[in-house]
Amino acid sequence: MAHGHHHHTHTGGILTLDALAACSGLRGVSPGLKMVFSAGSLVLCVGAADAVVGAAAACSMAVIIWLLGKVPLDHLLRLLRLPLLFLAVSCLVILLECTRVPMGLWQLRLGSLWLCVTAQSLNRAATLFFQAMGAVCCLFFLSTSTPMPQLIEVLRKCRLPELMIELMYLIYRYLFVLLEVQRQMTVAASARLGYDGWRRSLTTAGKISGGLLASSFRRSSACYDAMEARGYEGRLAFLCRTPKLRLCHVLAATAYLLLLGLLILIRKRGIAL
Repeated sequence: MAHGHHHHTHTGGILTLDALAACSGLRGVSPGLKMVFSAGSLVLCVGAADAVVGAAAACSMAVIIWLLGKVPLDHLLRLLRLPLLFLAVSCLVILLECTRVPMGLWQLRLGSLWLCVTAQSLNRAATLFFQAMGAVCCLFFLSTSTPMPQLIEVLRKCRLPELMIELMYLIYRYLFVLLEVQRQMTVAASARLGYDGWRRSLTTAGKISGGLLASSFRRSSACYDAMEARGYEGRLAFLCRTPKLRLCHVLAATAYLLLLGLLILIRKRGIAL
């Protein structure tokens, strides 16, 4: 069964988190515990505002996803590729400072100005990068180990409004549908030399955006008709078995959070000294 799931981890090149969650080694752990564990780790990682803590959280979560969650390493790297690229560009802006005089660890002259890297800017950029990567890995832990129906059941138990839950699910589901449609349109446009040159690329991108908007309306209407034909009455119902809470899982999650908290305490005291 797990082998069949791996055939669907890509939808035309798009990595589907649902497929990874369905065959995760952690799918038997209580979804409520995973949600609390992920949220607690994220809060500690972001609240610490420390590069070492962020790096420790990111690395440990990646190892948990890989070894315990049984997510193939190449799939994990593909998941992390986009946030890594986004964070690298964002942190580059923080890393570089524009001054009138050369200063800091590295300088580059640009006319009458200097582009510099100082110890402070390097520390800020490193802290932001690892802090954000730790938070991203905490969220990926939850999304790659917990199928959406189980998350919805947890949210229902938390008394979230039904409208909010349904919107979250439909938006999540349609992201993958629209990404696949956009991929097909892009491949078709490339085959017709639609990206041959800068001006033609802009024109093609505009046409694809318009076509994607029209396609999204058609698909949403067809989906709603299909839901009504299957007895939809304003509430999405899922038949799923929610794993029970186990003491060993609680102890393991508590131990991880305590170790992360201990690292934060050591770092704060070390910086203070």
